[in-house]
Amino acid sequence: MPLSTWLNAIRPKTLPLALASILLGAGVAAGEGAFDGGVLLLALLTALLLQILSNLANDYGDGVRGTDAEGRAGPARVLASGLATPAQLRSAIRLTAGLAALSGLLLLGRALGADRGAWLGFLLLGALALLAALGYTLGRRPYGYRGLGDLAVFVFFGPVAVLGTSWLMLHQPGAGAGWAALVAGLLSVAVLNINNIRDLESDRRAGKHTLALRLGLARARVYQLLLLATALLAGTQLMAGWGFLALLGLWPLAGATRLVLTEQGPALNRALGLTARGTLIFTGLLALGLAWG
Repeated sequence: MPLSTWLNAIRPKTLPLALASILLGAGVAAGEGAFDGGVLLLALLTALLLQILSNLANDYGDGVRGTDAEGRAGPARVLASGLATPAQLRSAIRLTAGLAALSGLLLLGRALGADRGAWLGFLLLGALALLAALGYTLGRRPYGYRGLGDLAVFVFFGPVAVLGTSWLMLHQPGAGAGWAALVAGLLSVAVLNINNIRDLESDRRAGKHTLALRLGLARARVYQLLLLATALLAGTQLMAGWGFLALLGLWPLAGATRLVLTEQGPALNRALGLTARGTLIFTGLLALGLAWG
Protein backbone atom coordinates (compact mmCIF):
# COMPACT_ATOMS: atom_id res chain seq x y z
CA MET A 1 0.00 0.00 0.00
CA PRO A 2 1.45 3.43 -0.93
CA LEU A 3 2.95 5.64 1.77
CA SER A 4 0.45 8.38 0.92
CA THR A 5 -2.39 6.04 1.87
CA TRP A 6 -0.87 5.33 5.28
CA LEU A 7 -0.29 9.04 5.83
CA ASN A 8 -3.96 9.61 5.10
CA ALA A 9 -4.91 6.87 7.56
CA ILE A 10 -2.91 8.30 10.46
CA ARG A 11 -4.49 11.76 9.97
CA PRO A 12 -1.42 13.98 10.52
CA LYS A 13 -3.52 17.08 11.30
CA THR A 14 -4.56 15.53 14.62
CA LEU A 15 -1.05 14.63 15.79
CA PRO A 16 -0.19 18.06 17.28
CA LEU A 17 -2.68 17.31 20.07
CA ALA A 18 -0.51 14.49 21.38
CA LEU A 19 2.56 16.74 21.31
CA ALA A 20 0.77 19.62 23.04
CA SER A 21 -0.17 17.65 26.14
CA ILE A 22 3.32 16.20 26.62
CA LEU A 23 5.04 19.56 26.10
CA LEU A 24 2.85 21.19 28.74
CA GLY A 25 3.61 18.44 31.24
CA ALA A 26 7.33 18.79 30.54
CA GLY A 27 7.07 22.57 30.93
CA VAL A 28 5.54 22.14 34.38
CA ALA A 29 8.40 19.85 35.42
CA ALA A 30 11.08 22.08 33.88
CA GLY A 31 9.73 25.04 35.82
CA GLU A 32 10.64 23.16 38.99
CA GLY A 33 14.09 22.17 37.76
CA ALA A 34 13.26 18.56 36.93
CA PHE A 35 13.42 18.46 33.13
CA ASP A 36 14.54 15.15 31.59
CA GLY A 37 15.11 15.14 27.83
CA GLY A 38 15.03 11.35 27.55
CA VAL A 39 11.68 11.16 29.30
CA LEU A 40 10.35 13.93 27.05
CA LEU A 41 11.37 12.16 23.84
CA LEU A 42 9.94 8.81 24.92
CA ALA A 43 6.73 10.45 26.17
CA LEU A 44 6.32 12.27 22.84
CA LEU A 45 6.89 9.04 20.91
CA THR A 46 4.43 7.10 23.07
CA ALA A 47 1.76 9.79 22.77
CA LEU A 48 2.18 10.00 18.99
CA LEU A 49 1.89 6.24 18.63
CA LEU A 50 -1.27 6.19 20.76
CA GLN A 51 -2.78 8.97 18.65
CA ILE A 52 -1.91 7.12 15.44
CA LEU A 53 -3.36 3.94 16.92
CA SER A 54 -6.59 5.74 17.72
CA ASN A 55 -6.82 7.16 14.19
CA LEU A 56 -6.22 3.76 12.58
CA ALA A 57 -8.75 2.11 14.88
CA ASN A 58 -11.32 4.81 14.10
CA ASP A 59 -10.80 4.31 10.37
CA TYR A 60 -11.35 0.58 10.80
CA GLY A 61 -14.25 0.80 13.26
CA ASP A 62 -16.21 3.40 11.28
CA GLY A 63 -15.39 1.60 8.03
CA VAL A 64 -16.76 -1.78 9.06
CA ARG A 65 -19.89 -0.14 10.48
CA GLY A 66 -20.53 1.84 7.31
CA THR A 67 -20.29 5.19 9.10
CA ASP A 68 -17.90 6.54 6.44
CA ALA A 69 -20.37 6.12 3.64
CA GLU A 70 -20.38 7.99 0.35
CA GLY A 71 -20.81 11.72 0.88
CA ARG A 72 -18.57 11.92 3.95
CA ALA A 73 -17.66 15.54 4.73
CA GLY A 74 -14.18 14.78 6.07
CA PRO A 75 -11.12 13.44 4.27
CA ALA A 76 -11.59 10.02 2.70
CA ARG A 77 -11.04 7.10 5.06
CA VAL A 78 -8.79 4.37 3.67
CA LEU A 79 -11.02 1.41 4.48
CA ALA A 80 -14.30 2.94 3.33
CA SER A 81 -12.71 4.19 0.12
CA GLY A 82 -11.15 0.82 -0.68
CA LEU A 83 -7.55 2.04 -0.39
CA ALA A 84 -6.83 -0.60 2.27
CA THR A 85 -8.31 -3.97 3.11
CA PRO A 86 -9.62 -4.83 6.58
CA ALA A 87 -6.71 -7.26 7.02
CA GLN A 88 -4.14 -4.58 6.17
CA LEU A 89 -5.69 -2.16 8.63
CA ARG A 90 -5.91 -4.78 11.38
CA SER A 91 -2.21 -5.55 10.89
CA ALA A 92 -1.36 -1.85 11.12
CA ILE A 93 -3.41 -1.55 14.32
CA ARG A 94 -1.63 -4.52 15.93
CA LEU A 95 1.80 -3.21 14.92
CA THR A 96 1.10 0.30 16.22
CA ALA A 97 -0.33 -1.02 19.49
CA GLY A 98 2.80 -3.13 20.00
CA LEU A 99 5.10 -0.18 19.28
CA ALA A 100 3.11 2.06 21.64
CA ALA A 101 3.36 -0.54 24.41
CA LEU A 102 7.11 -0.94 23.85
CA SER A 103 7.68 2.80 23.82
CA GLY A 104 5.63 3.15 27.00
CA LEU A 105 7.66 0.48 28.77
CA LEU A 106 10.92 2.17 27.76
CA LEU A 107 9.51 5.45 29.07
CA LEU A 108 8.64 3.92 32.43
CA GLY A 109 12.01 2.22 32.67
CA ARG A 110 13.77 5.53 32.08
CA ALA A 111 11.60 7.50 34.50
CA LEU A 112 10.77 5.10 37.31
CA GLY A 113 13.70 2.74 37.71
CA ALA A 114 12.87 0.16 40.39
CA ASP A 115 9.92 2.03 41.95
CA ARG A 116 7.44 -0.88 41.92
CA GLY A 117 4.51 1.11 43.25
CA ALA A 118 4.82 3.74 40.53
CA TRP A 119 5.28 1.03 37.90
CA LEU A 120 1.97 -0.57 38.86
CA GLY A 121 0.08 2.71 38.64
CA PHE A 122 1.56 3.75 35.31
CA LEU A 123 1.12 0.29 33.79
CA LEU A 124 -2.57 0.56 34.64
CA LEU A 125 -2.74 4.02 33.04
CA GLY A 126 -0.95 2.71 29.97
CA ALA A 127 -3.37 -0.18 29.60
CA LEU A 128 -6.33 2.19 29.93
CA ALA A 129 -4.80 4.51 27.31
CA LEU A 130 -4.45 1.61 24.87
CA LEU A 131 -8.03 0.52 25.49
CA ALA A 132 -9.27 4.10 25.05
CA ALA A 133 -7.38 4.45 21.75
CA LEU A 134 -9.01 1.27 20.45
CA GLY A 135 -12.45 1.55 22.02
CA TYR A 136 -13.69 4.79 20.45
CA THR A 137 -15.16 2.95 17.46
CA LEU A 138 -14.13 -0.69 18.02
CA GLY A 139 -15.94 -3.40 19.96
CA ARG A 140 -19.58 -4.19 20.47
CA ARG A 141 -20.31 -0.96 22.36
CA PRO A 142 -17.82 1.68 21.18
CA TYR A 143 -17.95 4.68 23.47
CA GLY A 144 -17.63 7.17 20.59
CA TYR A 145 -21.08 6.08 19.38
CA ARG A 146 -22.59 6.83 22.81
CA GLY A 147 -21.46 10.44 23.16
CA LEU A 148 -18.57 9.70 25.53
CA GLY A 149 -15.73 10.71 23.21
CA ASP A 150 -15.44 14.22 24.62
CA LEU A 151 -14.99 12.93 28.16
CA ALA A 152 -12.37 10.37 27.11
CA VAL A 153 -10.41 12.92 25.06
CA PHE A 154 -10.42 15.38 27.97
CA VAL A 155 -9.22 12.77 30.46
CA PHE A 156 -6.44 11.26 28.34
CA PHE A 157 -5.18 14.42 26.62
CA GLY A 158 -5.55 16.46 29.80
CA PRO A 159 -4.95 14.95 33.25
CA VAL A 160 -3.41 11.65 32.11
CA ALA A 161 -0.95 13.10 29.58
CA VAL A 162 -0.06 16.36 31.34
CA LEU A 163 0.00 15.18 34.95
CA GLY A 164 1.56 11.88 33.92
CA THR A 165 4.43 13.57 32.07
CA SER A 166 5.15 16.05 34.84
CA TRP A 167 5.05 13.28 37.47
CA LEU A 168 7.46 11.09 35.49
CA MET A 169 10.00 13.92 35.71
CA LEU A 170 9.18 15.35 39.14
CA HIS A 171 7.90 12.23 40.95
CA GLN A 172 5.30 14.45 42.58
CA PRO A 173 2.51 16.79 41.42
CA GLY A 174 3.90 19.93 39.80
CA ALA A 175 2.79 23.49 40.52
CA GLY A 176 0.32 24.58 37.86
CA ALA A 177 -0.12 21.05 36.50
CA GLY A 178 -3.86 21.15 37.11
CA TRP A 179 -4.26 24.33 35.04
CA ALA A 180 -2.03 22.87 32.33
CA ALA A 181 -4.12 19.69 32.21
CA LEU A 182 -7.28 21.77 31.86
CA VAL A 183 -5.81 23.74 28.94
CA ALA A 184 -4.63 20.66 27.02
CA GLY A 185 -7.79 18.66 27.69
CA LEU A 186 -10.23 21.40 26.68
CA LEU A 187 -8.38 22.34 23.50
CA SER A 188 -8.23 18.68 22.47
CA VAL A 189 -11.98 18.35 23.03
CA ALA A 190 -12.44 21.46 20.87
CA VAL A 191 -10.78 19.64 17.97
CA LEU A 192 -13.03 16.61 18.44
CA ASN A 193 -16.10 18.85 18.60
CA ILE A 194 -15.23 20.45 15.25
CA ASN A 195 -14.87 16.98 13.76
CA ASN A 196 -18.27 16.00 15.13
CA ILE A 197 -19.97 19.22 13.97
CA ARG A 198 -18.60 18.59 10.48
CA ASP A 199 -19.94 15.02 10.49
CA LEU A 200 -23.36 15.74 12.00
CA GLU A 201 -25.37 14.42 9.07
CA SER A 202 -23.29 11.32 8.34
CA ASP A 203 -23.19 10.47 12.06
CA ARG A 204 -26.96 10.89 12.27
CA ARG A 205 -27.48 8.45 9.40
CA ALA A 206 -25.04 5.95 10.92
CA GLY A 207 -26.47 6.11 14.44
CA LYS A 208 -23.26 7.56 15.88
CA HIS A 209 -24.63 9.66 18.73
CA THR A 210 -21.76 12.05 19.41
CA LEU A 211 -22.18 14.85 21.94
CA ALA A 212 -22.39 17.37 19.08
CA LEU A 213 -25.26 15.41 17.55
CA ARG A 214 -27.04 15.24 20.90
CA LEU A 215 -26.62 18.99 21.37
CA GLY A 216 -27.58 19.99 17.84
CA LEU A 217 -25.72 22.45 15.63
CA ALA A 218 -26.50 25.69 17.49
CA ARG A 219 -25.64 24.38 20.95
CA ALA A 220 -22.58 22.51 19.65
CA ARG A 221 -21.27 25.86 18.41
CA VAL A 222 -21.89 27.46 21.81
CA TYR A 223 -20.13 24.48 23.40
CA GLN A 224 -17.14 25.18 21.15
CA LEU A 225 -16.96 28.76 22.38
CA LEU A 226 -17.15 27.61 26.00
CA LEU A 227 -14.34 25.10 25.48
CA LEU A 228 -12.02 27.71 23.96
CA ALA A 229 -12.90 30.45 26.46
CA THR A 230 -12.34 28.17 29.46
CA ALA A 231 -9.04 26.91 28.03
CA LEU A 232 -7.87 30.49 27.54
CA LEU A 233 -8.85 31.47 31.08
CA ALA A 234 -7.01 28.45 32.45
CA GLY A 235 -4.00 29.35 30.31
CA THR A 236 -3.82 32.83 31.81
CA GLN A 237 -3.01 31.19 35.14
CA LEU A 238 0.23 29.91 33.59
CA MET A 239 1.37 33.05 31.76
CA ALA A 240 4.18 34.11 34.06
CA GLY A 241 7.31 35.47 32.41
CA TRP A 242 7.45 34.69 28.70
CA GLY A 243 4.21 32.73 28.89
CA PHE A 244 2.27 35.66 27.42
CA LEU A 245 3.73 34.71 24.02
CA ALA A 246 1.22 31.84 24.06
CA LEU A 247 -1.34 34.41 22.93
CA LEU A 248 0.15 34.03 19.43
CA GLY A 249 -1.78 30.78 19.27
CA LEU A 250 -5.04 32.71 19.38
CA TRP A 251 -4.69 33.78 15.74
CA PRO A 252 -5.26 30.31 14.21
CA LEU A 253 -7.78 29.48 16.94
CA ALA A 254 -9.79 32.60 16.11
CA GLY A 255 -9.74 31.77 12.40
CA ALA A 256 -10.99 28.28 13.12
CA THR A 257 -13.74 29.59 15.38
CA ARG A 258 -15.04 31.91 12.66
CA LEU A 259 -15.38 28.89 10.37
CA VAL A 260 -17.12 26.81 13.03
CA LEU A 261 -19.68 29.54 13.66
CA THR A 262 -20.46 30.18 9.99
CA GLU A 263 -19.74 26.98 8.03
CA GLN A 264 -20.71 23.33 7.95
CA GLY A 265 -19.51 20.17 6.24
CA PRO A 266 -16.18 20.02 4.36
CA ALA A 267 -15.36 23.68 5.08
CA LEU A 268 -14.62 22.62 8.66
CA ASN A 269 -11.67 20.49 7.57
CA ARG A 270 -9.62 23.70 7.54
CA ALA A 271 -10.94 24.59 10.99
CA LEU A 272 -9.65 21.26 12.30
CA GLY A 273 -6.14 21.96 11.07
CA LEU A 274 -6.17 25.53 12.38
CA THR A 275 -7.36 24.45 15.83
CA ALA A 276 -4.75 21.70 16.11
CA ARG A 277 -2.04 24.15 15.00
CA GLY A 278 -3.27 26.86 17.39
CA THR A 279 -3.34 24.32 20.22
CA LEU A 280 0.29 23.35 19.61
CA ILE A 281 1.42 27.00 19.42
CA PHE A 282 -0.53 28.01 22.53
CA THR A 283 0.56 25.07 24.67
CA GLY A 284 4.12 24.97 23.34
CA LEU A 285 4.71 28.61 24.19
CA LEU A 286 3.02 28.18 27.57
CA ALA A 287 5.41 25.29 28.22
CA LEU A 288 8.41 27.46 27.32
CA GLY A 289 7.14 30.19 29.63
CA LEU A 290 6.79 27.70 32.47
CA ALA A 291 10.29 26.33 31.83
CA TRP A 292 11.93 29.76 31.71
CA GLY A 293 9.84 31.26 34.46
